[in-house]
Amino acid sequence: MELNIRAGARILYKNGNSGWLIGTVQKTESAEVNEKGVWIPVQPINNEEEIHFAEINNIFTDCTLIEDWMRPGLLTKKEYIDIIQSDNFEKNLEHAWVSDGEYAYYYVSKYTENWIMKQPFDYILRGA
Repeated sequence: MELNIRAGARILYKNGNSGWLIGTVQKTESAEVNEKGVWIPVQPINNEEEIHFAEINNIFTDCTLIEDWMRPGLLTKKEYIDIIQSDNFEKNLEHAWVSDGEYAYYYVSKYTENWIMKQPFDYILRGA
């Protein structure tokens, strides 16, 4: 997997024992390298005063900005669960991503209510 790490990039990261958090990579003179790994400065979304350092193996850089033309496919988790539980749902034809409403992050890999509800974000983006 190729990492797209650059200042201003939107990423998911883990901070300690947290689940996935959303942040942006911050511009600094250099990343921190120590015996535990390579650490990237990250500013959490909705918290401009705090900077976290995320270990490079605990970040996820593959996300896509949801553009206006994609918004009709943006559903709440409850709406999506109703679709996957319907009689005409065809999982072999389905393409969907977990989303925070602004960005799409990773593929829906299991089409079950339990899996969907465990995801850390509130939306699912269905693709064509």
